[in-house]
Amino acid sequence: MKTPDELSDYYAALLEGTYDCVDRVVLNAFYPLGQTGGGLRVWWRRLRGGDEDLDDAHLRDLAGTFSRRVRAYCTQHGIPLLEAEAGERKHELAAPYLPKDPKYRGLFLVITGHAPAPVWEVRRHAEGHIVEIRRRRQWPYVKHYYFHLMDPQWGHVTIRMCGYPPFGAQVILNGHEWVERSAQRQAVVIAKRDNCFVEGSDFAGVDRLAGLLNRESAIGRLRAVCERWIYSSCLCFALTRAEQQRSQFVYTFSVFQLELSRNLLFRRGATMSEVYQKLIDRTRQPLDLEQLKTIFGTRHRPHRHLKRGRTGPEVVKSVVAPTYDLTVFKVKWGQLTLKIYDKGERVLRVEVVVHNAKELRCGKVLDRLPALLERMAGMLVRFLNTVQVAHVSFLDQGAFDRWAQPTLRGTRRLAGLDFNKARNRHVVDAVVALSTQPDGFTLAELALAVRERTGWGQRRYSTRQAAYDLAKLRGKKLVRRPPRSRRYLSDPSGVRTMCAYLVLREKVIKPLLAGVVARSGRPPKVINPLDQHYVALRKELDRTFDTLGLAA
Repeated sequence: MKTPDELSDYYAALLEGTYDCVDRVVLNAFYPLGQTGGGLRVWWRRLRGGDEDLDDAHLRDLAGTFSRRVRAYCTQHGIPLLEAEAGERKHELAAPYLPKDPKYRGLFLVITGHAPAPVWEVRRHAEGHIVEIRRRRQWPYVKHYYFHLMDPQWGHVTIRMCGYPPFGAQVILNGHEWVERSAQRQAVVIAKRDNCFVEGSDFAGVDRLAGLLNRESAIGRLRAVCERWIYSSCLCFALTRAEQQRSQFVYTFSVFQLELSRNLLFRRGATMSEVYQKLIDRTRQPLDLEQLKTIFGTRHRPHRHLKRGRTGPEVVKSVVAPTYDLTVFKVKWGQLTLKIYDKGERVLRVEVVVHNAKELRCGKVLDRLPALLERMAGMLVRFLNTVQVAHVSFLDQGAFDRWAQPTLRGTRRLAGLDFNKARNRHVVDAVVALSTQPDGFTLAELALAVRERTGWGQRRYSTRQAAYDLAKLRGKKLVRRPPRSRRYLSDPSGVRTMCAYLVLREKVIKPLLAGVVARSGRPPKVINPLDQHYVALRKELDRTFDTLGLAA
């Protein structure tokens, strides 16, 4: 079952549908015996019958044989072979060569490029015996091959393989393409544009099919597509079938990168744009969202006025996608990235990207895929809940009074939170900014965040002061520490309350007090709606001060 989140529930009335889907999947394919010098020597003996000719020259010869065979095969079968320059995106180079025939299967393009790779070097003493087999300290740039294939179940599959033994590879797939082909086989109504399902789709059916990729059955599907192509269409250029069997060369697969997205399809593009821009405006400051990028477009989003004779959305084969203003903001914590962006006309996508599965700390072999996706789903929901409470926050009655009162943690008496003190305000600000970190934050990270906001040195504000301030927040139930952990989490309820204070101080009290004194000069012709509220409040505040006899 898909875990609900507060953001989707809050805007449910404006949505046509939602679905979760695994997006980009990158698997590492490696030969376990070739990961150590001794294992490489054993494999060479199986392949050649001995290790007398195991040296750098013969390893280079294998790489040369790989290159010659690839070029000869492409020339013989009329398959394009492209040389990519540094910085070029391989999937963009492959886009014009995608087969037009929906029944096409197999290899349709090969792209080569240079990239660093671990290369073995063999050291021998004067008598010719092997002394050591080790990887070079600095990885040299060697040729890699990008085999672009069309699979009946997964669509466009890319296998990147290094030309040097032990021929390490990466298999790159996309979950949206698998869902699209599964929907066609099961007669689920679906309309896909670019990398997203749009209007006219049965979103309940799409969500059900996409959920299959989170189950254990997806392990067999991924392993099957990898083994279907990696030996017959890639490794065969380095080792013939007989050499693969003689040397017992079999790949093992592990997860390297994963992307999991939650897609919200709004009924109207204009509504989505308005909601999203307000969300960015209200959450950017408290959540410390520094990475914000806008790609400016040239057309307006559709208002979705139905034409005469039409009763609802229709499934279309191809749609010319117009260019709109696309805004992306993201939070990056190490090898994890959380981002929200508008995808196409009416889709708001929230995405968790794991650049290295090792960062999730729950194993990365292919058999651990369901556990990895479950952990990412938890991060996604937590991020959405945090964004929503920062977007719509509130203070319950008496919150400030309770914060100012002292608390007890065991037998230890702690002071209350006095927001007249700058230090407490900076600590709350830092905790809210760290709340999007998936695994929580440490005392050192909190102390560093406070020092960045204040300019204080480590001697003035150390982890010891951070521990004391955090203890006061824990006493007020704004922050908690999970069992058997040295990290701290701020639950959405705590973030909601702290964001309400920040909004009250930064968006209400400070602007009003700063504008109480009458300003000279001509007012602007166009006044922002928020500024109009400020002007009305200031006028009423002036009359209140006159009644109280308070000079502004």
